[in-house]
Parts: sequence; structure tokens; C-alpha cells
Amino acid sequence: MEFQRRKIRKNLKRLNEIKNSFEKGEPFLPKKKLKITIKTPIIISLAIILLLVIGTVKALSHINLNVILKMAGEELLHDNLNHTNILVLGVGGENHDGGDLTDTIIVASIDNDNDLVTMLSIPRDLYVEDDIVGDSKINEIAFNATNHFGNSKDGIEHLKSKIEGIVGVPIHYWVKIDFAGFKDLVDALGGIDVDVPEGIYDPYYPKDGTYEYETFSISKGPNHLDGETALKYARSRKTTSDFDRAERQQQIIFAIKQKALSTKTILDTEKIKNLLNALKNNIETNIKVNEIITFGSIASEFGEGSILHRLIHDDPGQCGGLLYTPMRQYYYGMFVLIPAGGFDYIHLYADLNFNHQLISKENPTIHILNSTKTPGVAAETKQVLRRFCFDINRFGNGNNKDLKETTYYYKPLVDEEGKPTDEKPVSLDFLQKIIPGKATDIIPEEYKEYMQEADILLDIGQDYVNSDKYIEDPYYYLPMVTPTPTSEEAGETTEETTNELPPTES
Repeated sequence: MEFQRRKIRKNLKRLNEIKNSFEKGEPFLPKKKLKITIKTPIIISLAIILLLVIGTVKALSHINLNVILKMAGEELLHDNLNHTNILVLGVGGENHDGGDLTDTIIVASIDNDNDLVTMLSIPRDLYVEDDIVGDSKINEIAFNATNHFGNSKDGIEHLKSKIEGIVGVPIHYWVKIDFAGFKDLVDALGGIDVDVPEGIYDPYYPKDGTYEYETFSISKGPNHLDGETALKYARSRKTTSDFDRAERQQQIIFAIKQKALSTKTILDTEKIKNLLNALKNNIETNIKVNEIITFGSIASEFGEGSILHRLIHDDPGQCGGLLYTPMRQYYYGMFVLIPAGGFDYIHLYADLNFNHQLISKENPTIHILNSTKTPGVAAETKQVLRRFCFDINRFGNGNNKDLKETTYYYKPLVDEEGKPTDEKPVSLDFLQKIIPGKATDIIPEEYKEYMQEADILLDIGQDYVNSDKYIEDPYYYLPMVTPTPTSEEAGETTEETTNELPPTES
């Protein structure tokens, strides 16, 4: 018995030599044949298995799972800027009032070069013209087109083409999910975690399968939501605005993405099986399996700081406020939303958010000065640029009333050590695109005080005001709408009434 123990120790010592060679990456050359007694194979076998496990874990720890997924996947479609654009649609489905209408419409654009994503929500009440299936709210287009063409795929493709015309970018992929699939998806993930910015109390939430209401409420702060609660959080609208609702929907999409890509989900076979079962009967998409694998490989690269949430809505004082509500009598008594100034402004807004995504990360502070004799120019320009999400914190009259050339003064960017560089703010390219003017970092003495609180100072000259490039605030001339503008929205007769700049104004 003592002999057998010594023999085992000797063999285990040799196994340790094998292990050391394995870890060093050296070849293993046996010194002599290993003799194993009949009574010890189980112990030795366990030791060998242990070594194999150690080696496998060691090897896998140096492998990036995303690399494997990318190798298994297929290159995604993209535009000439290397952006991949996806249309996300949510519908009620069976047992829901208006179950075939698109309750949620989001265009997501992935900037593959800079690892950024923009999600742009389009309100379901946006009114669009359609020569094929008839003019209607945008949430009815896919339903009407499905009836017209005879199948859902062509119906969604028709809606996709309409949205491409609205946002001005090509859409490569689409996915449609119904409420049942949404609830099952969240439940299959084990729920999602959402930080609710404001509590909700909605006594008018539609009760499934009836014309009755039920109360939905949720408290402010961190909440763990199951599928049913997540759906109500996304749909509730009677006591909040569509603006809030769209933000909540984008918040939930991010929460689902985070949970789906967590280690506990990826390594849980049962959860993966439940996810597939939740989706297979409640989702339509034109994305191929290999492309889905590729999406999975890149999704983990996008954290909350790299995802931009944008909306199109009817609050003219806020970012994305490009729509208005016309009098219902002109639209058969319906509540609809119409672009203020036409779809050109929405194209420009989409271009800003989809094709100039780095501007949102830069987020410059801007001052606007009117250096012409034309009154109200700075106030009007401020309103327009705020709708394009720029931070305008001061505006007023410039010292010069006869400036010939519009000029952008900017602070040079600094490097990691705080030293000035030769680089210009990325925002200048887009600003000069809509308001032409020269750019310089040589700041006049009289403007240095303003630049203490600004990254960019826009000094408007006659060349812009007197050109066809001048952007008038479309809210001043809205047709078919009850006129209820504020004093600021109605336009100022002079800049002096703003009192937002120091007394250097004339």
C-alpha cells in the first residue's frame, strides 16, 4: 500500500512537468514510459482532465469572442460614409386595438468607423403624402401597403422607402416586432434594468383586448421591469407627451441590448433558447442569419456614451422641434403633425445626427451676434440652431452694424496636455454648410470677453442676411394652424429686447 502511494506521487510529479511544459508553450517529450497501476487510473484520469480544463480556460482567456463572431458573420451593408442604417418598427399585434399599425418607428444609424449609434424616433402621427396607398399618418402606411401589395414584406419595404425620403438616408435593414414578442423577449432575458427619470401615473392605459382602461404607475429611480411593465413603460402616453414616450422607447432598447450582451445571458443556454422562442413567431426582418451574428459581434462596442438619442417632435423651443399641429378641420378631424417649413429641415436634421455624429460629442457652446442693420437676425438664427441641438446660450447685437462677411470665431482645440492644436471644432463644417462664413481663431479684442463663455462665436454679416441661404424661422409663417407663438417665437423687432448680452449692444 505504501508502494502504491509513492508510485502515484511519482506519476503526479511527471504530470506537473507536463503542465509546466504546456503553460510555457514547450513541446512535451516523454522521458520514459509512464507505468500506471490498475488501481490508480481514475485518479490519473482526473488529473489529466484537470490539466485539459486549465489549458482550455487559459487558451480561451486570450481569445476575443467578438473576433470569432466577426469571422462567422457577414459584412454588413453600408452607405458611402460606412454607416449601416436600420429601421425598427413596433406593432400591437393580435388582441390590440390598431394592432397592425406601427406604434413605434425608430431609425438607427451605426457609424462603423467611430463606433457611434444615433437612434432617431419618428412620431406615428406624422402626416405623409403617398400616391400609391393614399395620404395618411405614417403609422398607417405599412398596413395600407400590405393590403395593397398582398404581403407584409412588401408593405414594410414601402414604408421603408417613405422613411428614406423623410430622413434623407438609405435604410439597409428593417426589423418589426409585435407587443407579444417584446414582452416575451424581456421576460426571456429575466427582465431589464431602467433608471426612470420621472415617475408616471397613467389611469388611462388601454387594457388589452377591451375598450377599458387600467392604471399604470412607476416610481422615479432604478426599476427592474418584466415584459409587461416594460411594455407599459414604453407605451404610456396619456399623462406624458409623445416626446417623453419616444425617449422611453429608446431607453428600453438600450436596456435590452445591455442585458442581452451580458455574460450571464450569453453563457446561459436556457436563456438563449428562450430568446429564440420569444422572437421566432413575433418578429419579421430582412436581416440574414450571418448578418445577425455580425451585429452581435459589434453591439458590445457601443456603450451608453456612444449612443445618441434624438427625436422629431412639435416643441419649437427644443432640439428636434421641427413639427407643428395644424387645425384638425383641414385633416378630416384627425390629430396630425406636419413639418414646419417642409421636409427640407428634417433632411438637414437627419443629416446632422446621422452623418455628423461627432458634433454631439463635441457639443460646443455658441454665441450669436447680429452685425447688420436687419433687426431680429440673431434671435431668429438662435431659434433655428437650437432646433438643430446646438447649445446657444447668448445672442444679441454686434459692435459692427455693417459687417460684410459672416465670420465664425473659435477656440482652438487642445491636446491631452491642454496645449492648443491646429485642429478646428468639427461643428464648424456643419455650421458653415447651413450658414456660410469664414472661420478664424484670431479673436478681436472686443469679442474676447464673449469667448470666455463660448467655444464658437457666430458674427452674422450682410452676405448671409441678403442671400438665398438665409434661414427664416418657419414657425413665423405656419399655414393652417392656430397662431399662439410666444413673444420670442413671434420674432423681436430689435435685438436689444433680449438682454442676454452685456451692455456692449447698441
